[in-house]
Parts: sequence; C-alpha cells; structure tokens
Amino acid sequence: MSKKDSATFHNEDAVFRIAMWSNIVSWAALAFTVLELANVINSLSTQWDQFTMAYPEAFQRISILGNLLFAEPIKGGIFIFLALQGLSQLLYLAMDFYLEDDDYDEDDGFEDVEGEEED
Repeated sequence: MSKKDSATFHNEDAVFRIAMWSNIVSWAALAFTVLELANVINSLSTQWDQFTMAYPEAFQRISILGNLLFAEPIKGGIFIFLALQGLSQLLYLAMDFYLEDDDYDEDDGFEDVEGEEED
C-alpha cells in the first residue's frame, strides 16, 4: 500500500462517480419537473372555462395559478436539481483541492510533473 493510499479515506473514482450520478439525477429531476409543468399547463388550458367559473375573483385565480405553476415545481424538481447540482460541484471542488494538494511537495513547493529537474 502506498503512502497516498494509506493517507486517505476515500477512493477518487468513487467520488467522481457520485458526482457524475448526482449530476445525471439532477437533470432527470429537472426534466420530470418540466414535463409535470407542461402537463399542468395543458390540463389548465383545456379546462380554462371551468377554472374561471370556479374562481370568479382575480385574486383567487392568481393564487391558484401561482401555486400550480410556481410553488409545486419549486418545492419539487427545481429544489432537487439545485441541491444535486450543488453537491456535484462541491465534490468536484473538493477533489480539485485534494488533487492540487497531492502535487505539492514539502521540500521545494510543487514537484516537477514532467520529470525535468530545476537548476
């Protein structure tokens, strides 16, 4: 077991896979939210006359439409999308810090990656 493997408690490939799947699931959640929103708009447009008769006051219509069109998608898919995108970016950022720290040599700063020696 090398010094690098014994000093860490994670596997880099596993962290990259978690970040990748977090990214994929977030986009799938956003796609389902858009489909749900399209379904709500379609059902609302086909039953608009019944909707206006059921809620004659403008303020009631605005509150119902706001709830249908904005509150439900924000509570559901958009929050999940933003949370999972944030998790993915946080994992990538943490891996950047970790990989940048691995290149640092305690003796003279950054170790020579290409194998050329400094004079």
